[in-house]
Amino acid sequence: MDTVNRHVPKQAEILEIGCNVGRNLHHLAKAGFTKLSGIEINDEAIRLLRATFPELQQTLTLWNDPVEDAITRLHDRQFGLVYTMAVLEHIHPDSEWIFADMARITSDVLITVEDEHGVSWRHFPRNYGAVFGALGFEQVEVRDCGDIEGLGSDFCARVFKKKGI
Repeated sequence: MDTVNRHVPKQAEILEIGCNVGRNLHHLAKAGFTKLSGIEINDEAIRLLRATFPELQQTLTLWNDPVEDAITRLHDRQFGLVYTMAVLEHIHPDSEWIFADMARITSDVLITVEDEHGVSWRHFPRNYGAVFGALGFEQVEVRDCGDIEGLGSDFCARVFKKKGI
């Protein structure tokens, strides 16, 4: 939360890609952010979000779609912050085009918290510094997540700002 508070004004439009049951969005709402949106493919996660955090329904815009479908309907520079946590690592190489769309819909800040090293049938490791650097972002913070419970040393948190802002 401290990272978001340092880089994003409270009035910013925020999008979480892969919001799951809404825990991160709930924490942002409690911190005073009110223009929140999420994309989530899992119907059951959406049901649990609505049951667990009913107050979010008042202010949350939610797309229950694959990111590949939802992101194409979003506007250029629509969000002051776009962020992901343990989602992009599951994006198949055939769908890597969504990274350019993430850059397109972000007006200022992009945050990734992703496993950049683990390999499996459902994990596709990437260096997101290189990915988003090539798409017009400057990395302003990076942190190894080895000391964060539940993440581990394969995870890396990165904060990017769009160049020229």
